[in-house]
Amino acid sequence: MRRLLLLCALLACSFAATAKGPGAARKLIESSLHVTGTIDITPAGDVVAHAFDQPEKLPKGIVDIAARLVPQWKFEPVALQANAVSRSKMSLLFVGKKRDDGSVALELRSASSGGGNGDEGVRIAEGNRRLAYPMQLMRNGVSGSVFLQLKIGRDGKVVNIDASHVNLRVIGSEQEMKLWRDIFVRSTIATVKDWTFVVPQSGPGAEAGHWFGTLPISFMVEGEKPGEYGRWETYVAGPKALIPWLQDSPLADGNVDALTPNAFHAAGTGRRLLTPLSGG
Repeated sequence: MRRLLLLCALLACSFAATAKGPGAARKLIESSLHVTGTIDITPAGDVVAHAFDQPEKLPKGIVDIAARLVPQWKFEPVALQANAVSRSKMSLLFVGKKRDDGSVALELRSASSGGGNGDEGVRIAEGNRRLAYPMQLMRNGVSGSVFLQLKIGRDGKVVNIDASHVNLRVIGSEQEMKLWRDIFVRSTIATVKDWTFVVPQSGPGAEAGHWFGTLPISFMVEGEKPGEYGRWETYVAGPKALIPWLQDSPLADGNVDALTPNAFHAAGTGRRLLTPLSGG
C-alpha cells in the first residue's frame, strides 16, 4: 500500500497548500472549525444574544461571520413565561473548501443547540464493550471519524443502527478509501449494536416509545492528537448514505457534523431552527 499522506499538510493556514494524491480525492478535501458556546432565545424564537467559548482562540473572521448570521436566526416558538429567555449550548461547524481557482469557499455547514452530551436524558450506559480500533487500519495509520445514527428503544437497546458517513484524515485511492470507510463502519456497528443506553424515566420525553440520536466516533492513531479548539482540521469528506428508516425522524436532515465526538446526542431535543443557517 502506498504511503499515506497526512491531510494536515494539504492546506496551508489550513487552506493554501496544493494537495497531492488522487484527483478525485483532492476535490473532497475540506477543513473544518468546530466552535462551541451559548445562545439565548426568546419564547417567540428570536435570538437576543450569543457567546463563544474561548473567543480569544478563534479566528476573527469566524467571529465576525457568526456575529452577522446568528442574530438573523429564527427558532420555533415555545410556551414559556412572558419575557423568559432560554439559554442553550450551541455548536457550530464552519467548513472551508478550496476552489479550482485557488480561492477558498467558506460556509457555516451545520449547527446544533441543546444540552448535548447526555443532558437530554439518553446516555451511553456503563459496562458496554469497548470500541476497538480496527487493527488493519491502525497498522497503516488510517484515522477518521464515523457518524453513527441510532434508534434506541424503551429498554435502552439499539433498535436500528447505520453510519451516515465517514470522514478520513488520510488520503488514498478511491478504492482504498472506500475499503477504509467500510472497515470503520463494520467495526463500529458490530460493537455499538449490542450496547445498552440509559433512557429517561421522568421529565419531558420520558413517555416516548423510542429515541433517535447520533454517535460520532473519532479514531486516532498513536501519536495523533485531538485538534485544538480554534484550529482548523483537514479531512477527506465521506459520501452521505441514504438511511431509509431515518426519513421521517428528527435526524432526516443529516445535520450532525457539529456534534461533539464520542458522545451520544439525542435528536429533536433542542430548539428547532426555522430559518437557513445563512440567515433569513
